[in-house]
Amino acid sequence: MKAMLQFLAAAVCAAVLAACGGGGDKTPKTPVIVQPAYKVTETAVGTGRAAAAGDIVTFTYVGYLYDSTKSDFKGAKIESSIDLGSTYTATVGVGAMLTGWDQTLIGMQPGGKRTAILPANLAYGANTRDKQEINGITYAAIAANSPMVYDFAMITVIPQITIPNQPAPTVTTIVADTPGTGTTIVAGKQITVNYTLWLYDGTRANFKGARIESSLDAGGVPLAFTVGGDGVIAGFSTAVTGMLVGGSRTVIIPPDQAYGAAGKGTIPGNATLVFDITAVTSN
Repeated sequence: MKAMLQFLAAAVCAAVLAACGGGGDKTPKTPVIVQPAYKVTETAVGTGRAAAAGDIVTFTYVGYLYDSTKSDFKGAKIESSIDLGSTYTATVGVGAMLTGWDQTLIGMQPGGKRTAILPANLAYGANTRDKQEINGITYAAIAANSPMVYDFAMITVIPQITIPNQPAPTVTTIVADTPGTGTTIVAGKQITVNYTLWLYDGTRANFKGARIESSLDAGGVPLAFTVGGDGVIAGFSTAVTGMLVGGSRTVIIPPDQAYGAAGKGTIPGNATLVFDITAVTSN
C-alpha cells in the first residue's frame, strides 16, 4: 500500500509539473552578447602632430558589427563616411563622440590608420537602430549591446588654440558669411539647411568647443523648417534670415535665443551655441 501511495504521489506531482509547463521558467531571456576586449591595431603610421585631447580632428570611418567568426572580426557594415563621400570633424577627447572613437583617435597622426574593436560600452551601448538604406547602400541594423569594429583614417589634426577668454555675445551674431547665388531666405519660407552645432568656447579662435551634433551625421538628412515658426530655436531663424540658397554662415546664438536655463539633451543650461549653417533649398 505504501508503495502504491508513493506511486500516486509521484504521478500527481508529474501531472502538476506538466500542467505548469514542466515547472521551468518559460520567460523569454534576452541573449547575452559576449563582449570582446577593446583592441587597437595600427595599420598605417602617419606623420606630424599626434592628436591630443582638445584638438580638432578630421577623419574618415567605416563601422561594422563585430563577428568573432571572421578573421578580421568585421561583420555587416553599419555606417561609413567614405560611402557618403564625406569626412567627420570633431574635437577629440572631450566627449563629443563615441567613447571608443575618442580613445582610438588620441595619438593618431595625419595619414595614419587604425582599426579598433569596441565592446558595446565604448560604442552604442544599449541603443538600437533599424536597418537603413542610404544612397542605395544598405546598412545592417544595430541590436542593443552590439560590439563594433571601426576603421579610421586620420586626415588633419588642428592643435587646440587657447586665447584669452572672450565673453559670449548677447545677441545672435554672424561671425562668418559665404554668400550663395539662390533665392533670399525670409520669414515664412519653408527651407532646408545642413548644420553642425558646437558649444561656445571663448578660448578658441573659432569659438567652437565640444561638438554636439550635425545634420550631416548618419546619412546627412537636411533640417526642414519654416523660418520664424516653432520648429527651431528663435536664434536659428534669425541666423538664416537674409541668407541666399547655397550660402553658408557661422553664427553664435546666446542662451535666451536657444535653449535657455533648461538646456536640452547634451546641451547644458544657459549654453551659448555656435552653428555652421548651409542653406540647401527655399520654397
